Amino acid sequence: MLISSLDGAEEIVKRLNSKEKINYIRQYTCLIHRLFYVQLQESQWKYYYDIGIQQNIWTGRVSKKWAAMNSMNYTYGRSKTLILQRLKSIQRQLQQASQALQNFGDQPLPQCLSEMNPPLDFTKLNAIITAVVRKGQHKLKQQFEHNKKMLMLDSTDHHLVQEVYDLKPSQQQLRSIRNIWKALQNNKQMEEQIQILKHRIHSNCLPPAFNLLDYSLNRIDKILSRSKQDYMHNNDSKQQTILNARRIKKVGRFKYDMLELSIAAGEEKVRYYDKKMKKEKSKLICVTNKLKNSNSTSDIFKQLMVAIEAREKHMIERADYITQQKLMSFFDEAPAPQQDIMNKDGVGAIQN
Repeated sequence: MLISSLDGAEEIVKRLNSKEKINYIRQYTCLIHRLFYVQLQESQWKYYYDIGIQQNIWTGRVSKKWAAMNSMNYTYGRSKTLILQRLKSIQRQLQQASQALQNFGDQPLPQCLSEMNPPLDFTKLNAIITAVVRKGQHKLKQQFEHNKKMLMLDSTDHHLVQEVYDLKPSQQQLRSIRNIWKALQNNKQMEEQIQILKHRIHSNCLPPAFNLLDYSLNRIDKILSRSKQDYMHNNDSKQQTILNARRIKKVGRFKYDMLELSIAAGEEKVRYYDKKMKKEKSKLICVTNKLKNSNSTSDIFKQLMVAIEAREKHMIERADYITQQKLMSFFDEAPAPQQDIMNKDGVGAIQN
């Protein structure tokens, strides 16, 4: 990783050929990493403060029961007080990280580095280390950007739901509206699962549950092999190889068929939820027609339908974004750096 981070780096890295040299570079890299990490945090929390000041997006919370009824997350964001506290704490951490790096740089070089001939190109070495740290924190930066995006999506969702309630729909209308939203939520969740399954097929990456099938068949193979050891001949060995090849092929085909069946079942569910949404929308119109008694009622219904459709459109946008994020990271096994700190400090919505 260090060698591939910058052109011409291999020549420098080859000269770091002792434990003392490597330890010095490791200490320097850790200090750079810490400074960059705190800078990322500062950027994230400054964004939350700026968006709060500019658009009054701080924190929102409803009961989990009410959130479930309206197919939404129950909370998002953080309070202004907490954000200011975090920014103050980050400023202290930033000063400490900068000072630690400065103190390290002020120390005399170890003899193993100062006496190198020809002298080590520290400008290029610094560029290499910086590139390595930036690359290592790329996933963390993506997570911070994701948190920012989710804050906007969830705050907007809360706002759109409130706009519907501000129009004071009747209980019958509310029942249909909530059913529409629930059907849409289920629809998008099922579409997400279908896309993930299709991605597994194309990437040849099967779900963990399929490993149990391999494990079971391997155990059967071992039992059969032990029972044949006493009388196996050359012909038996050849036949066993053929049977193993056939088994692997059939198991692979079986796994593929299972994924195809799961996708087909999911697509049937999507059609079911589509029908349910249409049915509930028709019911909503029918209920509203019974309630109409003046032009003002008709105008309110038009406003209500516009508000409902705006929320539906946003639900689709939010679900599609989350699906794309999962598809990009679902098969990346590398853990995000500073995962424990990231979860603690993130300001995206808390899932219900």
